[in-house]
Amino acid sequence: MTRAPRRPARSALLLAALLASAACTGPATDRPADDKAALTEQQAELLALTRFTNYRSAAGTVTATIPVQGRTLRLDGRLDWRVHTGYAELRDETPGAATRWRHLLRWNRGTVSARFNWTGPRPDEPPADGWSERRLEPRSATVDSTLLLLLSLGSDRPENAQLLVRSSARFLGHEKISGVPVTVFSGPGTADAPGSTAQSAPGTPGRTRYWIDADGGLRRFAARLGGSGTWMTADISRQPPSPPTPSASAAP
Repeated sequence: MTRAPRRPARSALLLAALLASAACTGPATDRPADDKAALTEQQAELLALTRFTNYRSAAGTVTATIPVQGRTLRLDGRLDWRVHTGYAELRDETPGAATRWRHLLRWNRGTVSARFNWTGPRPDEPPADGWSERRLEPRSATVDSTLLLLLSLGSDRPENAQLLVRSSARFLGHEKISGVPVTVFSGPGTADAPGSTAQSAPGTPGRTRYWIDADGGLRRFAARLGGSGTWMTADISRQPPSPPTPSASAAP
């Protein structure tokens, strides 16, 4: 396996800082991490490569489940980790709900645009007009937190594996996703984030989970946002580079 260069990147730790202030949301297997093993150097190298692997792939597809205030939302679309944009359909899939809705979303790290109450199939490219734009509010809006976290899963350099070894990240075990063996990790806790004032003990599990294949590819990601005990989960599939997704703030 290619060893991640010793670079000063701290994306996973900065992600922990974002989670410390994010809103609450939804489901994944919430396995305890306190009694799991600290990362070996080899495991840290694998986790350190994940965001860089996404960045090198440039683009990926995502299917995320986002519980919000008793409702179940589903996000289906694509991500461009090099230009930090996304384009997806967001729909309400709450069981037994009297009303359902579907919106198109496009976003970057600062803004999100919505095409409300979309009725047809999701177009391959965003429609030219009809968008309503606003700033992302990840500290107060669950969906916004999710959108920003998904863009954060790509980085132009590997993490610093030595920092991950010393962090509260943990090895949780081995599983398979669609027949592909993956290693499951708990990400660093909020106390590991630069400048964090969190009072977590060193062994406190992080609010993220990573399912990573042998090539460093992220197959699944989960995050527990805010103080909620439920999880947002996202299945990730890398794909060959495609034309850049228009920025959420770009003129139609």
